[in-house]
This record gives sequence, C-alpha cells and structure tokens, in this order.
Amino acid sequence: MPPGTRIHIELNENNIPCNIPESILLGTYLGVVARDSVLAPISFPDWRNKKFEFPSHMRQWILQSLGVKWRNYKTTLKAEHWDSRRIQEILETVPAGVDQLQWCQLVNKWSKPEDQERAAKNSANAKKQTCPHTMGRVSSVRREKRNGMELNIYNY
Repeated sequence: MPPGTRIHIELNENNIPCNIPESILLGTYLGVVARDSVLAPISFPDWRNKKFEFPSHMRQWILQSLGVKWRNYKTTLKAEHWDSRRIQEILETVPAGVDQLQWCQLVNKWSKPEDQERAAKNSANAKKQTCPHTMGRVSSVRREKRNGMELNIYNY
C-alpha cells in the first residue's frame, strides 16, 4: 500500500472488527506478524506480557487474534516437522523462514517429557470433540454484519 494509506475498520459493540474485506486484510496482516521471528518469536512460551501499542479499545481483539495465529503457526510447524526422526535430525532441519536458535529452543521444549504428556492429553481431548468449527475465515460478527444487523462504527 502507498505510504500514509489508512484502512477503515468498523467495530461492533464488542469492539470486534466486522467489515469483511478490511477485517480479512487486518487478520492477514496479523498472521504475517505472528509468523515473523523478530516480532513474535516462536521460542516464547507465552507472549501476552509483551508491549504493543494500538488503539486501546481494540487491544483485546488484536492480542487474541495474534495469539491464535501465533499458536496455529507453531502447531503447523510441529505437524509438518515433528516426526519419528531423531531429535538431532529435527534440530538440523530448520524450516524455511524460522530462526535457527528459536527452532532449537522450540524442538527442545517439544522433546521434554512433560510437554509430550500434555500434547498426548490434548490430542486425546481433541478427538472427543463432536462439533468442529466450520465457519472458515468469516467470523460470526462479520456474518451478522453481512445480514444487516446494527453496528457502532469507528474510524481509524
């Protein structure tokens, strides 16, 4: 986008973005941020206490969205690269776009017995779900907007 370009984001009464094309663009950008090894290192066990600046009434949504994208990225890395190979082989095969030191820290964390126990428990619980999420990229807020429900509108 040209420098100085601003995108108008509409929020509902819960301060959640709801205009579809603009919200998708914002969500996509947050996904890029979540995969950036400098801005959101995968080696942090939890990054909610890190300092960010943005409009205060959007704080909850932005942090939640970034957190979900960041965790999903790490889940994808684990699904694609954590397999039956020796730990040393996994450590040496650093995925494209991932910082080598962060990869080593993440693989070392995954290889700890307590992390493997937690992962096995979570996997078993996930298999018990009977109602999977099927809405895709469009949130319920955006679906309501598309169906003509009233909103509070803010300009940014």
